[in-house]
Order: sequence, then structure tokens, then C-alpha cells
Amino acid sequence: MKKSSSTMMSNASRTCPRGCDCIETLLITNCSESSQLEYVPHTLNPALKKLYLPQNNIRRIDSAFDVYKNLIYLDLSSNLISTIVDDNFRYNNELQIILLKNNTLVTLRPKAFNGLNQLKILDLSYNRIEMINDTIFKNLNTLQILDLSYNLLKVLNENTFVGLRNLINLNISNNLITKFTTNLFSNTPVLIHLNASFNEFEHLDDNWFIALYDLTVLDLSSCHIASLSPNCFNGLNNLTILNLNNNSLMAIPSASFLPKNVIQVLNIGQNPFPFIHPKSFYHLKHLKRLYITNTSSLAKIHVDAFDGIENVEILELSNNQALKHIDANVFDNLYSLSSLILSNNSFENLQIDLITKYKKFDLYLDVRGNPFNCNCSLEWLNFHLIRMFNKTVSSNPDYFLNQNITFPIFNLATLLNENVSEIIMKQNALDVRCYSPFALKDKFIIKLHKDKFGCFLLESIIPIIIGAMFGMLIISGVIILLVIQCRNQLSGFVKNQLYYNENQRNSNNHFDLYPKPEFVFISTYNDFYKSPANINAAMEEFSVHYPLNQQQATAHHQQHQQPTTEL
Repeated sequence: MKKSSSTMMSNASRTCPRGCDCIETLLITNCSESSQLEYVPHTLNPALKKLYLPQNNIRRIDSAFDVYKNLIYLDLSSNLISTIVDDNFRYNNELQIILLKNNTLVTLRPKAFNGLNQLKILDLSYNRIEMINDTIFKNLNTLQILDLSYNLLKVLNENTFVGLRNLINLNISNNLITKFTTNLFSNTPVLIHLNASFNEFEHLDDNWFIALYDLTVLDLSSCHIASLSPNCFNGLNNLTILNLNNNSLMAIPSASFLPKNVIQVLNIGQNPFPFIHPKSFYHLKHLKRLYITNTSSLAKIHVDAFDGIENVEILELSNNQALKHIDANVFDNLYSLSSLILSNNSFENLQIDLITKYKKFDLYLDVRGNPFNCNCSLEWLNFHLIRMFNKTVSSNPDYFLNQNITFPIFNLATLLNENVSEIIMKQNALDVRCYSPFALKDKFIIKLHKDKFGCFLLESIIPIIIGAMFGMLIISGVIILLVIQCRNQLSGFVKNQLYYNENQRNSNNHFDLYPKPEFVFISTYNDFYKSPANINAAMEEFSVHYPLNQQQATAHHQQHQQPTTEL
């Protein structure tokens, strides 16, 4: 009788539900996307190792897994599970991975995960969890990855993570958390990766992360952070990646705020700071990647902004629409730079000496989406894009082959010489086009002949300009000499005239005594008339016939002068 019962159970254990795929040899059952299951099947092989039940209509899992004591992997994601009762997994102490994401969980019972002594990964993301009991994780000593993202959590107290002494990856992003308590992470001493993005912090207080000595990755992006306390990053002595993207910081955090000498990757983009000050990153000696993107208010970068970060390999300054100009020397000290991304800004011209000055001919340069004015100052860009294309094609020739191209491709010249009618370079760093002048609008810079940039015109008129300038200098010198000569002549004339006028005034002073100075009666002898009355009488008589002025009277008298005898 017992044998018969055992046989019946053995037969039942091998029953595979419709819509499922049961692989007995591997002890795997996959019932994903069947959309038919409303409960966990009880008739599967009890020795089952992996069970996939996502995208079904399962609502409850009470004691459903008691029979599957050998399970190591359980996927219950995208179902309708709203609660997990106490001791639900009490017989599943071999389980290592549980995926419960995208369900309708609101609360978690204090003993919901009892018995999971080997659990390493627990995914509770995309649920409606509002609160976590203080003791729910206390027995999960082996847990390494915990995902609580996309829930409705508002508060995490200092006992929330009690028991998670081996946790290395914690994701609490996309919740409603406003602050951390100082001792929150004291129970996760080996945490390496913390994602707290898309929360509601606004301000980072001192010593929030002081217990996270081993933390290497900290993501605080999109948290509305507007201010930082001076000691908010205390304790992060091994931090290598810091993401502060999409916050409300009006300035780049000062040297005293950021962890010194450890950060290798920094994302500070999409913050409303308008200016990057000199030596803003000077203390980050080990920085290798710097991202300043989507910063709509960024209009100016100081020429010394990147001083002190000689080890930077990747620098991205893309999608900063207010950035219209960048100094040619701003990249001077970036000796290790291998990738420079300046796409989708508002540059009309780029005068970058980095390529020629430091012979960085292998530099990956992305300048797509800028309104370039294709003049002589951009001829260097044409040359560099061709070098990039040749290097890309040479290293990946098969990528460019299709049914219409049967010849080997080694460089751009090969393509152009074979009369290729179209080269599609969308979403490619080589897709750099002219915005102006109108004749070159939307033309690929990489395909333009150097004559199109107008450099040959400049070269041809330089001798003319120099000759014209030399001629103008000679003419200017002649004019200056003539002006000096004329001035000297005019000065002599003025002096002579003044001398003459002075003599005239001296010779005519005696007429100032008489009431009619405009008439003169001239006599050969000074005493012809002894008194003014006689002179005036003579002048009146003379003026009847000769109404002359002084000069005319003098001339007339000299013309008709005859000797007189003294009376």
C-alpha cells in the first residue's frame, strides 16, 4: 500500500502544467508568460532546482513551496501577489535568489523571510511597499543584493537593515525618502554599491555615510539636492564613483565636500550652475571620467577649470545649450585624454589646439549637433574626422560591408573612389554637419573638400593685404611730412602777419586821438597844421571831394603830393 502511494506520488511529481516547459534533466520548470496560472503548481518534481513563474495571475503563495525544498532560484515577478505571510519559506533554506518585483506588495510581515538561510539576492522592486518592519531582514545574514527600488518608502530607521552584515549592493532608488539617520548603515558595514537616486533629500546632512568605509559607488542623482553639509561625505574613503546628476546644485561642490584622492568617475551634469570656476576639480587627482551634461544654464567654463586632473581619460560636455564658446586652452593639461564629447552644444566654431598641440591624433572626438559655421577655422575638424573614420573602418572593416559593397574597405578614400552614393552615419560621432553658410548647410564636414572652407581664399589674399598695408604706410608717411611742412609754412605766415599788424598799429596810433579816424590828411611836414581843429577842418574839406578811407586817402595823397612851403 505504501509502495503504491509512493508510485502515485512519483507519477504526480512529473506532471507538467499546460503552458509550462519542464526540463527534468536540469530540474528546471519554466511557466513564464503563460498567463494562466493563478496559483503555484503543486505537482512539479519535488527535486526542482529552478522555478520560473513570472507574468501570471498568482495572488497568494501561502505554504506553496513547502514541497520544493531543493529550490535555489524562484522567479515570481509580474504577478498579483499582495502579501507574504510569516514563515512562507520556512522549508526553503536552499533558496539563493527570490524575484518578487512588479507585484502589488504593500506590507511585509515581520517573519516573511524566515528560514532563508542561504539567500543571496532579494528583489522587491516595483511594488507598493510603504514601510519595512525593523526585524524583517534580521536573519538574512547571507544576503548580498537587496532591491527595494520603485516603492513608496518614506522612512528608513536605524534598525531597518539589521542583520544585513554581508550586504554589498543596496538599491533604494525611486522612493519618497527624505533623509537618512546617522546609524542607518551601521548594520551594512561591507556595502559597496548604494543607489539612492530619485528620492526627496534636498539636503545632505553630516555623517550620513560615515559607516560605509568600503562603499565604492554612490548614486544620488535626481534627488532635488540643493545644498550639502561640509561633512556629508565623511567616511567614504574608498568611493570611486559619485553620481550627483540632475539635482539643484548652484555650484560645483568645493574641495572640502567631495572625498579627496579617490573618486575616479564623477557625474555632475544637469545642475543649474552657470559657470565652472578655476580648479573646480583640482583635488580629484585620480579622476578618470568627468560628465557635465544637460546643464542648460552653463554658459562659461574658465580656462583653468580642469587644472589638476591630468589623469582624466573621458570628458563629456554635451547637451549644454547655453554653452556657445570654449577657450582653446581649456584642455591644455588633460594629458591622458582619449575621449572628448562636445556634442549638442551651441558652438559655431571650435579652435581646439589639443589635437595638434599634444599630437592627440587618435583622440575620439564627438562634436555632433553643433551649429557650425564651416569656415577656415574648422578645416582641422575635417582632417580629424577623416582620421577617425579611417581608423574605425580599418579596425572594423566587416561592419561596413553589405550586399552592395564587394570590395575591401580601408579608408574613406576607398569609398569615395568607388562611387558610393550614400553613406549613412546617423547616431555616429562622424555625423557632423555644417549649419552655415547657407551653401554648405547640412553638408557632412567629413566629406567637404578643404577648398570649401575658404582657406585658399585667405591664403591668396594675404600677400595682397600685406602689400596694401605696406602701401598705406608709405602714403601715410608722405601725408604726415606734407602736413608738417604746411604747418611750418602756415606758422611763418601767421608770424609775419602778426608782425605786420603790429607795425601798422604803431604807425597809426596818432589817429586814435581824433573823432574821425576813417579819414587821413597827410602832409609832408608833421607840423603843417598846428592844432587838431585845423586838421579836422582840412579833413572835412578834403572828404567832401574825396570820401576815402584811411588807406585810400594815404595812397591818393602820395600820388598827388607836391612840395609845400611853411606858413
